[in-house]
Amino acid sequence: MERVSAGLVLRKFLWAGVTAFGAARWTTLESAFVRSGLIEEKDFFRDYAISSTLPGPSFVNLSALCGMRLGGVRVALAGIVLVLAPGLVAVILALAYLSPTEPWVRHLFNGILVGAVAVVAAQYVRRARRMRGLVDAGLAALSLVLIATGLPMIVAVAGVGALGVLWYHATARTLP
Repeated sequence: MERVSAGLVLRKFLWAGVTAFGAARWTTLESAFVRSGLIEEKDFFRDYAISSTLPGPSFVNLSALCGMRLGGVRVALAGIVLVLAPGLVAVILALAYLSPTEPWVRHLFNGILVGAVAVVAAQYVRRARRMRGLVDAGLAALSLVLIATGLPMIVAVAGVGALGVLWYHATARTLP
């Protein structure tokens, strides 16, 4: 594969950083690099598999691997900075200018919670076909309800996960 312009690659990293708010997924990088023909699909998914096994956020790891593939260490480091910079700037601005005591800010965060619940619900519906029974569906629905009622997501997921483990150990299992 021929070398591409570093400026083009870095603009794509910045665009991935700007458009990945709230959902730093591999699909933003796939859209930037595979669909545009800069990286072959098989190479991208090989890098995605590697990035998923490395410690740290897989989105950052995948950004580094894409940057290495497209331009070496310098492009990889610059790409990581460009992917992370928009989120960092947004957090700094939010902390500097938003007061959680103002009503419009509280409404904004309530809206974000509704959006998060909607994303979880969409994933629940999407993955319902893979569930192996009523217990799996019930546990997933319970986690959704707990999150919707305002329980912190980590607490809801950990609690429902513990219930799932208890259920798994309480029932007899055989090999398929």
